[in-house]
Amino acid sequence: MKERAVKSAGITLAAQGIKLILQLGSVAILARLLQPSDFGLIAMVTVFTGLALQFMEGGLSMATIQRDQITHAQVSNLFWVNGALGTALCLLGILISPLVAIIYDEPRLTLVMAAMSLTFLIGGLSVQHDALLRRQMRFRAISVIDIVSMAAGIAAGITAALGGLEYWALVISPITTFATKTIMRWLSARWVPSMMSRGSGVRPLLGFGANLTGANFIGYLATNITPFAVGYIGGAQALGFYNRANNLTTIPSSQLMPPVMNVMQSALTRLKNDPERLRRAALSLLSKIAIATMLITMPMFITAEWLVAIFLGDGWEQSVTLFRILALGTIVAPINTFTAVIMISVGQASALMKWKAITFAIILASVVFGAFWGVLGVVSAYSISGVLIRTPGFLYYSSMYQPIKFIEYINSLRPILFSALVSVLFVMFVKEYYVFDHNLASIFVFSMLVWSLFLFFLCLSKASRNTLLDMLFIIRSLFKDNK
Repeated sequence: MKERAVKSAGITLAAQGIKLILQLGSVAILARLLQPSDFGLIAMVTVFTGLALQFMEGGLSMATIQRDQITHAQVSNLFWVNGALGTALCLLGILISPLVAIIYDEPRLTLVMAAMSLTFLIGGLSVQHDALLRRQMRFRAISVIDIVSMAAGIAAGITAALGGLEYWALVISPITTFATKTIMRWLSARWVPSMMSRGSGVRPLLGFGANLTGANFIGYLATNITPFAVGYIGGAQALGFYNRANNLTTIPSSQLMPPVMNVMQSALTRLKNDPERLRRAALSLLSKIAIATMLITMPMFITAEWLVAIFLGDGWEQSVTLFRILALGTIVAPINTFTAVIMISVGQASALMKWKAITFAIILASVVFGAFWGVLGVVSAYSISGVLIRTPGFLYYSSMYQPIKFIEYINSLRPILFSALVSVLFVMFVKEYYVFDHNLASIFVFSMLVWSLFLFFLCLSKASRNTLLDMLFIIRSLFKDNK
């Protein structure tokens, strides 16, 4: 299983590298073709459309993956449920589009919201096809689908922007992506649903999906309190700066981590009946995820102003401070996601939903408190509460529902976090006295410096040394398998 998971992760990471390049390229191009207010306008709508996407899937994709045994009739029934949810959400999105425009006092949002609602209808038709591909661990096919659909969406968006369609380019892009992805999933899975039937035993799957949907719904609300508050307080311009800063900071983790998490989800689900093996595997993976996260986050925090200048260009200077603050939040995001993956693997979707409700309350309180200091206060409160309150709280809470103790989490993460903190502080001090003429040179030098220090400090800990050696062995195995 480990060998299969490693190979699947290798395929997925290679694909995500391509997707990362595609997304960074699209960010750089569209930031120069469109205005900050265009991105802010679409971000106002995606607060609502993203929420609806949580319901479109209904947690039924994971219900199919997580189930030990599942029949054609059960998957078919789930398909029709997903289709019905997608259709209902599309109609609901069209109906509430005038209300969204009223909330933000922005008339243009009526048509934008109605158009974006098409993604629910299109996406709902391939949820179970994607779930079957993941259940079978066909990550090569999934990777091809993701790359082609993303490239199609980006191409459509850039073409529309060049054609002078302004913010509509950001509407056309996701619709094209969803349509391409749905068609390719059907062709790849080669599975055709039967009509709905009674007595298929689908009710437990619906119950699991409902709990998971509840958790995702509350989690999405918690995550999007911040952009909603930024848009409400600062308007489309401020939200545009926030949106691009947030998008740029989350591209590495959003492109590299979720597909790897999907591989880990499939693997850990098969260990749910063996607590000791699950504990060892989860702790080993957690350390590797934390190290990989730091290798990405530390250079982003240190080189924020140069990254913004390269990828966003002139006129986006106000995004630099937001970028640096948001980078703090990316430190713990993959850790939280992986902890949630463990809970889902052991079937604790209802417990996860309870924690999401607690998270929502913490973020809401943080954002309300930060609002006294405007947009920067809101963003700072969100990121700091994630590092100091939400993540430690989640690790403690999750230890009550799966075989990993809270102290084991802390012992795994402590040397990694300490090494990262010392390395960043030292490099930020050096940065005050040494500067370079070119942005790329500055990014390269300071990234290499912080990576070198980080790896040096990690090697002082035996546990971290072993983790690094294991990561090196996995990387060598991936290259060996690909030859």
